[in-house]
Amino acid sequence: MLTPEWKRTRSNISERLGATKSRQSGTDKVNPKTGKKHTPPTNKHASAVILAEDGSNGSGVILLEAFGTSAEAKLELKGLSLRYPGVPVILILDTRRTDIGGFLTLPASDFHDVQSNEALLQNRVTKLSHSSKVQPLNLVSNRLIQEEMQLWQSLFQRSSAGMLTGQALLLLTALRQSPPAAPTPEKLENLTLGDTLLSHVIWELNNEESIQLLQLNEPVSLSNQFLKKLKPSNPQQFLDALGNLGTAVNMIHEEVQYTTELGNQKHLSLSISITSEKDNLLLMTILDISQRVQLEGELRDNLKLLEDRVTQRTKDIALSHQRLASEGNQRQKLTAQLRESFAHITQSVIGAKRIMEVALPSREELNSIFPDSLLIDRPRDIMGGDFLFTGVKNGKKTLALIDSTGHGIPGAMVSLMGSSLINKAFTALKNPTPSAILERFQEEFDIRMQVTQGTPQMYGFDAAILTVNPDTHTIEFAGARSDLFRIRNRETLTVRGSRTSIDLMGKHSPNTPSNQYRLHTLDYQDGDQFYMISDGIRDQFGGERNRKMGRKRLCDILAQHSTLPSAQREKAIQKDLLIWKGANAKVDDATLVGIQC
Repeated sequence: MLTPEWKRTRSNISERLGATKSRQSGTDKVNPKTGKKHTPPTNKHASAVILAEDGSNGSGVILLEAFGTSAEAKLELKGLSLRYPGVPVILILDTRRTDIGGFLTLPASDFHDVQSNEALLQNRVTKLSHSSKVQPLNLVSNRLIQEEMQLWQSLFQRSSAGMLTGQALLLLTALRQSPPAAPTPEKLENLTLGDTLLSHVIWELNNEESIQLLQLNEPVSLSNQFLKKLKPSNPQQFLDALGNLGTAVNMIHEEVQYTTELGNQKHLSLSISITSEKDNLLLMTILDISQRVQLEGELRDNLKLLEDRVTQRTKDIALSHQRLASEGNQRQKLTAQLRESFAHITQSVIGAKRIMEVALPSREELNSIFPDSLLIDRPRDIMGGDFLFTGVKNGKKTLALIDSTGHGIPGAMVSLMGSSLINKAFTALKNPTPSAILERFQEEFDIRMQVTQGTPQMYGFDAAILTVNPDTHTIEFAGARSDLFRIRNRETLTVRGSRTSIDLMGKHSPNTPSNQYRLHTLDYQDGDQFYMISDGIRDQFGGERNRKMGRKRLCDILAQHSTLPSAQREKAIQKDLLIWKGANAKVDDATLVGIQC
């Protein structure tokens, strides 16, 4: 987890190293062990930062930020190892990269995830921080290393993937002594990971996600018994790959199935890697892909249905050809149209698989409509359930903050549905006032979920919507369990939204009025600031007494920084929110959006 001041810190370190080089008057040092000259580091590569230096052995710790491909990073690592032999190198990268597997096989001392605030191999980093090799000079204080080491304390815990580690030598020894034998067809059909040489490894849990994915009852220690629950999707292919692990390849991937206590089938994706035999580290990452497998099955069914329809349509065309033999040009035209339609439908189905990758409205879209705006978006996990909506109609500008049920990947999926529904509601309305948008949102949600009497409440949305009318200098607002905050002359006004969410119960409640979302109209003055928040900010525990923040404390923070420009105001508010949270875990997705008139 790199600090928000990473770029500035990197610059400061580079300046200090430059000063070090100038004071050395350009003279080379001679390594007493090797007799070779050592040129002080110049930090020529923009991605490499040297945190400390030993007067005899050169650099102490090197951070290498991966900008290019894994092949380019490999060349850079090779160059650093030749120039600074024996110096530990930490590779900083984004684990969301599609080529992450190639990076994790590189011979770095350790790895750090710059995006998800997570890193790998905590025990090795701790060992590195106490290494006798790291003896900083006066110009490069040990405080720099200590500050960086504090960023590694959240290793694994916040990962959306399960993390397990084990001793690589146990597996490698078993592979050398007893290569995997070809099982019989009967055993191959019922093969589990417990029947493989992975059973020789004693695994260690690294985060709570592993406990949930593997449905374990004991979070403290872990043997290899959980392997009996995991069945490879392609047993023979997995056995072949396992036999090459540590020799021909350093990482293998496999999709496995397991049965829950309720008898439900789940699907997991496993990545098993060995960094090197010397490190004696076997790393297993686990992802729940049940939803992806389900979607792929539905897509296959849809494709089969399409193929059947095309087949039937082709037969119809053949019959028409027999009846209209003289109209050959018409038959060719119909055939071409059919092929074009089939290709279009096929592309649409394939595109549906990638809907999860499509980004919701961004900061750039917000700034294009509301130039003097700010946005603080801190999901609880890597993905979140909060999203924005912006629109312009009839000369009025509309901004909405929607808080979907749940967080993480499930919350993000609900957000995708909610984004589609609110766009549909806004487009359908001739005069989209905030209350009308919420009412139409509820109607579209009921239709989408095909609500019937007795349907359980599983999904829902809290929403805050405002519309700015520059002609009348007014703000219209409506909320579904969400409020609006106005700051004027460092004083705060809270406009309370309705206490009703957008959910499956709203349509069938006998006490719910047809116009359940009240419309508020406020005059605004130049300089007025308006804020909308999700409940993840209001409900965040923190402070000396570990209490929820609440509306009053939030309003005090907003009023305190109201005189600052938007960019500085955003940084100041975010800093106060982080100070309040402290070491407490995030309770929910936290989003704050503000505009200034």
